[in-house]
Amino acid sequence: MSQWQPQQSAGDGARTTQDAAQGPSKDGGPAATPQTSPSGPRDPGGPPPADDARAARSSALRRRGVLAALLAGLLVLVAGLVIIEQLPTRYSTKSTISFAPRSQPNVSADVIELVANKYAVVASSTTSVASAAEAASVTRKELRNALSVSVAANTANLDISVSLPDANEAARAANTVAAVVSRAAADDQLIAGEITARADPVAAQLQPSRSLLRVVAVAAALLVAGWVSFAARQISRRAGRTR
Repeated sequence: MSQWQPQQSAGDGARTTQDAAQGPSKDGGPAATPQTSPSGPRDPGGPPPADDARAARSSALRRRGVLAALLAGLLVLVAGLVIIEQLPTRYSTKSTISFAPRSQPNVSADVIELVANKYAVVASSTTSVASAAEAASVTRKELRNALSVSVAANTANLDISVSLPDANEAARAANTVAAVVSRAAADDQLIAGEITARADPVAAQLQPSRSLLRVVAVAAALLVAGWVSFAARQISRRAGRTR
């Protein structure tokens, strides 16, 4: 006599095999099927989330540091240019008197240079300053502060420089002082003084030099920007370590 045996489908067999492999649960019931994360398994080779957050914070701090450096440098540059434009403008002119032996060709160069220094004192005297101040229509005090007298090294040339807000006034003052010195040297028995270069208002030099000051302002702006950038990097590194 044939025996009847219940048939099971292929799906039931698969479930039975899976349940048998998993074993019973702790309460005696069938074992639960493991659930997989919908996002899939995490890549074991990628950086952990904490490292990602730290890198993002560090990148943000670096960007802020660069922005702060740019702003600081720009502020210094703008402030420097504004100050330069507001500086008082002065024009410097120069007259030159050259000295040479009058009748004794054997006079040494040291003696001539010594005599030139004597006439440098004449150029700075009260008489010379008064005459130049009258010619330039300025006060004696202002002219004395604007007057510069010097003897070039190893030469017998006396340079008379005057710096005033007006180029024409500066040239007149320098030429007046040179004329006073030349008249004083006319009675000298040893050497003769001749005005070899008269002050020219067209050739007056602008003081202070605007181009030089602009270069200084740019250099200061770059220096400040570099310092701020360096400080920002140091702060970013310390913040990264503390976190």
